[in-house]
Amino acid sequence: MSLSPDLTEIVARARGDLRMGVPVVLTGQGGQAVLVLAAETLDADRLAGLRALGGQPVLAISARRAETLKARPYDGDLARIVLPSDAGLPWVQGVADPADDLRLPMKGPLLSEREGDAALHRLALRLVKSARLLPAALVLPLPNAADFAAAHGLSVLAAKATEALLDAASPLHPVVSARLPLEVSEAGRLHVFRPEDGGEEHYAIEIGQPPRDAPVLARLHSACFTGDLLGSLKCDCGPQLRGALAQMGAEGAWPTRCAPIPFRIRASTRSRPIIASASRMTSAISALAPTSSSGWGFRRSGF
Repeated sequence: MSLSPDLTEIVARARGDLRMGVPVVLTGQGGQAVLVLAAETLDADRLAGLRALGGQPVLAISARRAETLKARPYDGDLARIVLPSDAGLPWVQGVADPADDLRLPMKGPLLSEREGDAALHRLALRLVKSARLLPAALVLPLPNAADFAAAHGLSVLAAKATEALLDAASPLHPVVSARLPLEVSEAGRLHVFRPEDGGEEHYAIEIGQPPRDAPVLARLHSACFTGDLLGSLKCDCGPQLRGALAQMGAEGAWPTRCAPIPFRIRASTRSRPIIASASRMTSAISALAPTSSSGWGFRRSGF
């Protein structure tokens, strides 16, 4: 058994690096390579270090963000904004983050690159988004990527393999389950699942005794910290969740109904709900279904 990390673990490590403000290296075809820093976690020292390397860094942002800023997304789904020579950290984060658009609306004019391949920039955006960060990344071409990464202890990701990994849904594995009496029903049980890619745990709440011969009453819930827990009036996530639980608790009193509710909770200073794919949630619910005749089965017809 090898002690070296596999690709899934290397990508998970890279996500953690980006969240801490540490750059990563992406390598593509024909010897192409870029240095990537997440705009949201960038600091002044690393910005200065990036400039010291020479070359022309760009800030990759989504096409929708570019349109808001009146920048041209020549690459279709993204724009490569040339970093001005006098741009500091506030400029980078102001372009990346729409939070202060109303207070500081003037950010242009912004010059977009239109020449060259944007494949590695596109992957950089996917990677920072998978790290639960704003879709904005500083990208700088690297001439000697392997040596540079080794000298600075940086994670190196091959583009083709990384894209395939990001396209695939990570399998979920059960971690623990326990009885959880709820306000809506004392017959509650909590199941925790952990993905292989190092992402957040998923939770399934099972109410009652689900039968094998009827559709499953279920809710796929994208967890919202401010709505679900703090009662924010800016969304209806909390009322939707509590309403679903109340209905499931009421129908759980019937011997023919059940209520598994899979969702993830992400505590953040921003209310940025995470929407898990149905395939990942289906695998979580399916993992609750024993194959023995005494258990129960999940049926997609219940959605």
